[in-house]
Amino acid sequence: MGRVIKLFIYYLLYTFAFTGIFSGGYMIANHTLEFPQSDATVFQLTMWAQVLSTLAVGVHLLVWKYVKRDQLSLSFPNAGKVMLASIILIVGMGCWTNYLTELTGLPDTMEEIFTKAMYNPLGVISIVVMAPIVEELLFRGGMQGHLLRKWKNPQWAILVSALIFGIVHGNPVQMFFASILGLVLGWVYYRTGSLLPCMLMHFINNGTSVLLFHLSGGEDETMTEALGTTGAVCLALVGVVLTVWSIWYIKTRLIPNQIAWKETPAPAEEVIASENKEQA
Repeated sequence: MGRVIKLFIYYLLYTFAFTGIFSGGYMIANHTLEFPQSDATVFQLTMWAQVLSTLAVGVHLLVWKYVKRDQLSLSFPNAGKVMLASIILIVGMGCWTNYLTELTGLPDTMEEIFTKAMYNPLGVISIVVMAPIVEELLFRGGMQGHLLRKWKNPQWAILVSALIFGIVHGNPVQMFFASILGLVLGWVYYRTGSLLPCMLMHFINNGTSVLLFHLSGGEDETMTEALGTTGAVCLALVGVVLTVWSIWYIKTRLIPNQIAWKETPAPAEEVIASENKEQA
């Protein structure tokens, strides 16, 4: 768990660092110690901090080789069919998880922020592009990949990474959905050994949310409100069928033989630290 904790701390440090740089710059430029929450300029700076901190996390993971090149390839069996099945899987999941989320009635404490982000180009880039790429590099590639190689039980590795993935979203309704999504993304990564299907699924999930938001005119309409109770239930059941079929198809038809998860060399960052310690 040591590397997982370290990567989580890196994630927080990059977020705080870029937020501090932009907020500090704003205060210095405006000769104030106050940081207004509703100011349009402040929100734009916040979006820049979000995008750049996310990018910094991704670069760190790749430069220091926490994520290996083979984790970003289509070298697994039946790659094309797996990618297609992954699309069906995430679409199916969206149908029943959205309805399940409605039934839970969990509060959305970040609704106002996300509404603003949906109308901001940087916000859309952060949600649709940056998050699918970097979050998969971090939570599946950096964290879960390490745990899969260290722990004998892959279920625990998938569960832990999914829970951390849910927790960092910091919003009750998102935490619930993200944890479920993390379990499925984690399983796909475990099955294929590649982050590309996970990135594609994550991209479709986030992109669909943004698209539906704009198609609805910015109204946060529930499935029940849009389709009625019967329609929402039927769509959710269709989603369950698609989800189960996709998992069965990937597991039994496309990748019946599980890849071997073996320990890989330590990231360059850890190698350098170890060498410096020995020299000291």
